[in-house]
Amino acid sequence: MWRAFRKISFVYFLCGVAYVGSSQAQDAEHFYLRLKQAPLVEMLQYLALQQHQDLLIDDHLEGTLSLQMKKTTFEKCLQSIARMKQLELHQEGKSYYLTSPSGVAANDTHHPTSLMTSSIKLHFAKAAEVVKSLTSGQGSLLSVGGSLSFDERTNLLLIQDEPQSIQRIKALVAEMDKPIEQIAIEARIVTMTDESLQELGVRWGLFQATEQAHTIAGSLAANGFSNIENQLNVNFSTNSTPVGSIALQLAKINGRLLDLELTALEREKHIEIIASPRLLTTNKKSASIKQGTEIPYVMKRGKDKSESVEFREAVLGLDVTPHISKDNSILLDLLITQNTLGAPVVYDKGEIVSIDKQEINTQVVAQDGETIVLGGVFHDTMTKGVNKVPLLGDLPLLKHVFSQKTERHQKRELVIFVTPHIIKSSQGSPEQKTTRVKKSAKSR
Repeated sequence: MWRAFRKISFVYFLCGVAYVGSSQAQDAEHFYLRLKQAPLVEMLQYLALQQHQDLLIDDHLEGTLSLQMKKTTFEKCLQSIARMKQLELHQEGKSYYLTSPSGVAANDTHHPTSLMTSSIKLHFAKAAEVVKSLTSGQGSLLSVGGSLSFDERTNLLLIQDEPQSIQRIKALVAEMDKPIEQIAIEARIVTMTDESLQELGVRWGLFQATEQAHTIAGSLAANGFSNIENQLNVNFSTNSTPVGSIALQLAKINGRLLDLELTALEREKHIEIIASPRLLTTNKKSASIKQGTEIPYVMKRGKDKSESVEFREAVLGLDVTPHISKDNSILLDLLITQNTLGAPVVYDKGEIVSIDKQEINTQVVAQDGETIVLGGVFHDTMTKGVNKVPLLGDLPLLKHVFSQKTERHQKRELVIFVTPHIIKSSQGSPEQKTTRVKKSAKSR
């Protein structure tokens, strides 16, 4: 025993081992170990040889080891080293296996991991986006040796992994592969007078800054205002209303009979329906529609004043982005523009056309089927004319007696009615729908 001790001490003294030795003869399984920056793999191999143990070591293990242990066993020593170096240690029979965490499944030849291949058909989500979501970020849903791919043509996910990992991935994919909610946005852009707005049941500045609301006439209830105390009203008015002035105002009305009322008012020439755009989009996706013309401008640049033609839009446009919340209320990001040709402007011995720009950019919340009313864009018109008696009104001396000058002032407001509708999609995949149709046909 003394010869063995001297041999161990001499061999590992060059590697930084201060002392290795056995305890008393009656307790031969225990030994003392003290190492300082000793090569990890060589030290483990020699220790297993001295203790007459079978030890299989991963080829990827490297580094040095420093420790001091008193009255320890071979198994406890391996457990301590594995814990300190974050290694995997397991025993089968009389053999010990020491591997790195990433090499357990690949290097364990006694317990080979059985990989299965499975496919998932996606009906709503794109396979490429699902794979990107599952593989991005820290960590992985796949086990060691597993793989995840997709076929773009068939929109199919291909998984090769352990059964437990496949089940976890399938459960997560089922949550991701759901139909996206769609929203139909119906807008009506009209010009009307204050009297026409009152006939529709719209009241700007309905509430004062008090806790109690004023009494409302019955015309509001007749137009669907069953809970008038909860209706939203925001009024940022201006003191004066020149031509083209804007004072943003907001209200809500019931939109069930709105089309009929607008059509009736248009026939009576009280309002003018400029446009009725309708958009269909998905949740959190922008949609826009424009109608109008592009006006060319001649631009001069540089010292040589080279000319180029650029275009400016004079359009009526609607840009909307809906966001559906859990309670089915809809948050709308709205951008409504009405750009028209303005008065010509004299410039550089010529005239250029100006653009009168009117724009509303706001964010509102509405319920499914509820109509949001946006107003506050005013336009004043002044019409001058002469009423006269034929022939007599043209006589130089008598025309003042038989004629009369008239001035007609009309103030009209641009009002936008926006109604969102959530389109209910039937639940289930196309295969499930086909199965239900077949069962229904058989029952007939």
